[in-house]
Amino acid sequence: MLFVTALLLSGNGFAAERKVTLHIEEMNCQLCVYLVNKELRNLDGVVSTKADFNTRLVNVVADEKVTDEMMINAIDKLHYHAVVKE
Repeated sequence: MLFVTALLLSGNGFAAERKVTLHIEEMNCQLCVYLVNKELRNLDGVVSTKADFNTRLVNVVADEKVTDEMMINAIDKLHYHAVVKE
């Protein structure tokens, strides 16, 4: 019972998650990968990110409350351009 209560209070465990892939043309080095991952992970509701500069793709797992626009705006702060892949 205590575990379930702690899980409910933490806000994790029962929230629906979505997976999004972003293409970021300007991401072409390991520093870019670090910055993109950091910026996206700072968004409340982002569970995980995995960026790859070889493919210029970022796989994001986030709560449903995190919109595509929120992620694109986060990337814009780096002066990069993100496009959601279908």
